[in-house]
Amino acid sequence: MQAESGARRAQVAQAALEVLEAEGGRGLTHRAVDRRAALAEGSTSNYYPSREALLTAALQRLVELERPGVRAMEDLAPGGPYEPWRAAELVAGLVQDWLAPDRFGLTVARYELILEARRRPEFQLALNEVRREYRLLAAALLPAAGCSDPEGHAPHLLAALDGLMVNQLFEPATALSEAEIVEHLARFFESC
Repeated sequence: MQAESGARRAQVAQAALEVLEAEGGRGLTHRAVDRRAALAEGSTSNYYPSREALLTAALQRLVELERPGVRAMEDLAPGGPYEPWRAAELVAGLVQDWLAPDRFGLTVARYELILEARRRPEFQLALNEVRREYRLLAAALLPAAGCSDPEGHAPHLLAALDGLMVNQLFEPATALSEAEIVEHLARFFESC
């Protein structure tokens, strides 16, 4: 029974991500998630009674789906030190993965969640915890890229990645090639 409940919760969280991708934050309702997951009306509310709970479930599901790519970055840490260009190639690979057609929707949903957090202080706390974990991961990776101040530069790496992602997603006229992404990241690592 508990395994079934866990599977249903994952199904609802996945449907919430899909609604965020397709309809944005305004479209994320319990009913919309019920429809997307092909569940009886009221099912989502049984698992996640508040909007914040539903948003948090979607965020947790997003982190689960991103984990394989993030784990690949964790493998970078013990393999270093890398030349800045090699580290940039590895991180650019993660960016390209997040922008791949089969994962593009997850990236759109990620930014919808960030926008929702601006308006919902309770959900902002959950997002801040995820961002803190990513900052710690970035700080652990940066020494492998030759960075002398990993904790100081970790927030800057995350900001650079966010900027790259937003540019690639929402500014097609200025979208960078993979080589340009590598060059941008290599310059960051060289200045670290």
